[in-house]
Amino acid sequence: MISNPEWHKSKVKPYFHQISIDCIEKLIECMESIDIEDMDCDTCFKMQEILGEEIDDMEFLEFAIENFSEMFGYIESGIVNIRIHRDIEGKFWFGAG
Repeated sequence: MISNPEWHKSKVKPYFHQISIDCIEKLIECMESIDIEDMDCDTCFKMQEILGEEIDDMEFLEFAIENFSEMFGYIESGIVNIRIHRDIEGKFWFGAG
């Protein structure tokens, strides 16, 4: 009998996270009338909440928040297939297309 409820959870960190269309739509709705250069604290907090609901891995979430302007650039260009990648050395980047 398995007595550890965590037995099925992998200890290996994921190497990418696909940002869902639902998350992107929420971010677009939040940012519709705001220039990213003029973002206020309330909008920033709301975006962090949206990303926090989407991304479970704290390192992916931190990268997404710190690099939101890059991610929003993809969204603004109409690119909605956005992934966050991590290599074996722990470096992060966006993949889009």
